[in-house]
Amino acid sequence: MANTYWRSILVEPDELIRFAWSAPLRDLATMLNISDVGLKKRFVSYGIPLPPQGYWNKVHAGKPVPRMPAMPARKPGAHGRISVDETFGKVLRAADPISSRGPFASGATPENLDALYEIESKAIGSVRVPKTLSAVHPGLQELLKRDEKRRHKYEKTGWTIDQPLFETPAARRQLRILSTLFSVLSKRGHSGYAHERDGQLQITARIGDTPLSLEICLSNEPAYASHSYRRTYPLDVPATTPLTLKFVPGFNKPGAKSWKDDGEGILEDKISLIAVSLIVAGESRFRERLAEDEILTAQLKLEEEKRRRERLERLNLQRLEALKASGELLRQSQDIRNLVDRVRRAIVEGSANIDQCALSEWEEWALRAADELDPIISGQYLAHFRAPTIE
Repeated sequence: MANTYWRSILVEPDELIRFAWSAPLRDLATMLNISDVGLKKRFVSYGIPLPPQGYWNKVHAGKPVPRMPAMPARKPGAHGRISVDETFGKVLRAADPISSRGPFASGATPENLDALYEIESKAIGSVRVPKTLSAVHPGLQELLKRDEKRRHKYEKTGWTIDQPLFETPAARRQLRILSTLFSVLSKRGHSGYAHERDGQLQITARIGDTPLSLEICLSNEPAYASHSYRRTYPLDVPATTPLTLKFVPGFNKPGAKSWKDDGEGILEDKISLIAVSLIVAGESRFRERLAEDEILTAQLKLEEEKRRRERLERLNLQRLEALKASGELLRQSQDIRNLVDRVRRAIVEGSANIDQCALSEWEEWALRAADELDPIISGQYLAHFRAPTIE
């Protein structure tokens, strides 16, 4: 069987769990032409709970069994669909995205974004930023592992290029802020991660299925307006140097929010506010993206229809040319047949001294040529017999 796991379709979570609970795993796997072990792994990776062991034996014995659990409600920023291997297309219908007109409400996400802000504010409450990175969020662990390798290398070489990037007080403060923020988001069912590229922290808060790109920088740094600007790490400034956390340029909200050390407090005191704002921004961005995708889909359909019409126009022109060619070929074949008839009569009447054998041989050759040209006999007319269509 060809490996098509990298291809996927979106399905309704409720339809997927109903399928998972509709028959024994072995029977379901047979429908998809995969192993029951492979199918179980896929269900687990999709977050689909399966019937407990012995479930189907109890069903067949008429004994009571646990009810199929409900799938979790759509979280803020989530697209409300599950991406599955296209193999499931044999048994499940591909789901359309949520309409940009809504409704968006679920058990975990209200329709109104102000209401979402209130819900998340109450759920998150107050947050304290630890003074150390002893319990760093998983989204920063790979970054710190790489920095640790730099430190070991720097101890051996002493070269500036090998110097660790995130061991200065200011850099550690940035990481403590991010680690705490990511932890808060994780408790609300979201995630965050960061890595370093060209001396710049690349930060992503993932709200449901919606990524938000962030930047944390010195408040007095020049705007990150072009790829030619790169901050040189390590960040060798006092830990008290004012910081700003903001959406990266290009985030499609005019006047997008930012948070900074200011008279109202330092970033550490604003983690709750930042987390709530990011969750609301993620849901807002998700809804905006639905509208953008619908516009893009409509544009693609228009372009496809334009290409279809242009293709049909070319085919109709080709049909017309084939029709003209049929007429011309028919005239040529008829002209040859008329010529053969007149030549025969002329020779019979004595206009030329041609014996009957030679005449018959010539007639046979000429009429064969006429038949080869004749669009009816050759079937050339079939090229324009039916109107062109495009699937």
